[in-house]
Amino acid sequence: MSTAVNILELIKSLRGNFIMKLKAFGKAKVIFLISFIFSKSVFSFEECKALIEANQCMDAINACSLAADENDPKAQIALSKLYSDTLYGDFRRNYKKSFQWMDAAAKQGDTNAEVEMAEMHMRGEVIPMNARKAKNWYEKAAAKSDLDGINGLARLYRYGSGVRKDQEKAFEYYMQASMQGHTRSQVGLGMAYRDARGVKKNLVKAYAWFLIASNKIDDQTYRSYRKDYEDKVEQIDRSTPYCEDILKGESFGEIFAVGYAKQMLKDLKKRLSVKQIRKSEALVEELILSLP
Repeated sequence: MSTAVNILELIKSLRGNFIMKLKAFGKAKVIFLISFIFSKSVFSFEECKALIEANQCMDAINACSLAADENDPKAQIALSKLYSDTLYGDFRRNYKKSFQWMDAAAKQGDTNAEVEMAEMHMRGEVIPMNARKAKNWYEKAAAKSDLDGINGLARLYRYGSGVRKDQEKAFEYYMQASMQGHTRSQVGLGMAYRDARGVKKNLVKAYAWFLIASNKIDDQTYRSYRKDYEDKVEQIDRSTPYCEDILKGESFGEIFAVGYAKQMLKDLKKRLSVKQIRKSEALVEELILSLP
């Protein structure tokens, strides 16, 4: 039996269905790939991510598992999301494994994982809802100046989840993250000014913060994003597992926040005079000088 065949059999025994597809690559590429196995670089997060984006969900689980076992927090986060967020086909979600891998990444001090753990505790899907535990994780991330962590604390105090409701404290957190360019916090700040939550009502400032968030994506590009997203949803093959978007939560969240800001601007235009709108626009020009 040739060296290449021996190598292929070894890989198959280690990698299952994912590596069986290497047969189609030819002996030369198999030999090339095996040279990386012992350096551990072939099973990096980047390969895991590439398989997810190619919607090769089961292969992605195999690759991500190997990288996760090497304590790569990005791979652990990806693996967690694969187990909890993969849709359709005959895929069965595994919330226990999803929690275990996200917890492993968070306990390494990965800030993104800390925020994800907080969100898990807030959603109550993967694990039972526990706003107090969510607060602990948000605080860990916020202590490292993570803007999603700061925004998470703002939302807890706004709604009184796991803490005593404190609109002024929520406003402070929204302002802190907004001044560092966090879109969802800028929308939250606009709503605080609009609804007099933790601050005196000021529709001019509300309009200004909605405008800052809205301007991050121009109207034409936003409409294009929405159309592409809606078309994609309609075209998904629901007979097979779907996972290619599980790592895009942050970008989707940004787009949705911008869309919400655009809608708020339309609503406020009906309530403000031309003079007030011009005042808001002038305020935006001042504020953007202080924003990143």
